[in-house]
Amino acid sequence: MSERETPRQDDGHEAELIAAEAIGDVIEHWGFRRVLGRVWTILFIAAEPLPAAVIGERLSLSAGAVSMSLTELQRWGVVRRVFKPGERKEYFEAETDFWKMISKVFDERERLLAESVRARLERAVTMLEARPRLPGAEQRADRVRRLLSFVIVAETALDGFIRSRRVDFSPFGDLIRFPLRVATRKRRA
Repeated sequence: MSERETPRQDDGHEAELIAAEAIGDVIEHWGFRRVLGRVWTILFIAAEPLPAAVIGERLSLSAGAVSMSLTELQRWGVVRRVFKPGERKEYFEAETDFWKMISKVFDERERLLAESVRARLERAVTMLEARPRLPGAEQRADRVRRLLSFVIVAETALDGFIRSRRVDFSPFGDLIRFPLRVATRKRRA
């Protein structure tokens, strides 16, 4: 493990930054800006809502970067503004319901993509069917129909996933519990 990955025993701030960097990497992998994951993580870990200035201080970010990130995170519904009685500052807290966050992203982002892909494939099929005399038109139309069928199945599964608001991980129970047991044993050692 590098020094960046290993928190010092007495430094909770460094551990917080390591977690923020890790989640920032995941968020970036999903196509969002890395800083969004970092800001959300600081708020998620915090024992109480934080003002923007504290977030910026903890992550060494400018006030503008924090403000833009908080605005975008609020738009996605993963951070909310809270008010403390007697305080003039705005405070922010992270959404802690993972399912709510993931389903909102799926609903807004992946559904739009699936609908767009389906509409374009339907258009391609219509165009190919309108010109049956083109060389290979039947085979091309059949292949595009197969792509369209796959997208419709994926779209239906995505809709079911979003509507049900649950995923059954029970078949993977042992796989999920195993890393937790290993981590617990390492901590005891």
